[in-house]
This record gives sequence, C-alpha cells and structure tokens, in this order.
Amino acid sequence: MRKSGQLVDWNDDRGFGFIRDAEGERYFVHIKSISRIATRPLIGDQLDFDAGVDAQGRPRAINARIRGANPAPTRAVRSRGLPPVANEQRFDPRPWLAVGLLVLLIYDLALGLAPLWLGAGYLGIGVLSFGLYATDKHYARTNQWRISETMLHSIDLGFGIIGGLLAQSRFRHKTAKPGFALFTWCLAGLHALWLGGIAIGRIAPDDLANLLTLFG
Repeated sequence: MRKSGQLVDWNDDRGFGFIRDAEGERYFVHIKSISRIATRPLIGDQLDFDAGVDAQGRPRAINARIRGANPAPTRAVRSRGLPPVANEQRFDPRPWLAVGLLVLLIYDLALGLAPLWLGAGYLGIGVLSFGLYATDKHYARTNQWRISETMLHSIDLGFGIIGGLLAQSRFRHKTAKPGFALFTWCLAGLHALWLGGIAIGRIAPDDLANLLTLFG
C-alpha cells in the first residue's frame, strides 16, 4: 500500500533512517530503497513509499521517493547516492588511536610510573563512555531525548577517551560531525601528551590530583 510520511531520523554515515507516517507508524528506510536523487536525504523530507516489512516482520519502506527532489544522473548516484558501503570500508583511525593510548597506559602501569587508580579510572570511565555513546546512538534511532555532546566530551576528557573512541568507531556515531570529531581529536591528543609525559618522566600522576584540588 502506498503511503506518505516524514523522515524523522537519518544516519547519513550508514545510509538508513526512519519515516513516520500520518498515523505515527515508523518505517525503516534504507538509501537503496529511495529513488535516485541529486542530494542526500535530510530529516524533515516528505516521502511517498510502499509499506512493507523486513524479515522480522518490522515495518519497512520500499520504493520511496522524496517529494520535490531532483533525480540524479547515474554517474552522480554512483559517487554520491550510495556511500554507506564506501563509508564502512574507509579507514577509521579511532580504534588505532584507542589502542595507542591503551599501550601507553599499560606501559606506564607496568613500569610503575603510574598508580593503579589511574588505570582503574581509564577502565571504569572508558566503559561508561562506551555505554553512553551506545545509549545515545539508540536514542538517535528511536527519536528519544539525546545525551548532550558536552556530556560526552566531558566523560572523554575525564579518562573516558579510550572507550569513547572505540564506541564512535563501533557505532559510527558522531563521526560525520566535523566539529565533534575535531574536539575528539584534541581530547585524544591531550591524553596522549598526558600518558606520554608520564612515560618519559616529564609528568607525575600526582600533578593531576594537585590540579583537581584547585577546583575542589
């Protein structure tokens, strides 16, 4: 049955989102199910589509067409219309950066240059950061109240950066936002300087405790 609705959620990195029809029903839609257009789908677009279901019986939009969108030539579609596969295959430095930070941390702990509480902090808050990114990704997909970017950055700053980098890569979350990504790189660089400084003896872990007392 042909229906119409609004695109209320869209993950441009992975090329899928959700359409909500007039009755409030949500339909999953993949970029391959949308007619070729010159530009990417945007939240708020109005679409006409055929209502179907996936293998699990969940509502799915097929043969979707964005109202008012200009059709794209075949060549443009190949370069811009179907990027999810290319995006999934492109190199992502986040896991490698996370591994590098973890190696530095283990090095500092193994040589007794850093106290155990520092390792426990990176582990515990890293797990917390990973969980927050996973939760926010779920909220984005289900159109719920989101976790603020300030909160995510704050957790990453406070020893959560390894878990945050892994979560961004695993869930492809916040990776398409240049401002957020740039701030993440800055935080990762700060932690690298911190752990590297401990490794070469230029920074003492107690320096952080002394710094925190200034704000306590």
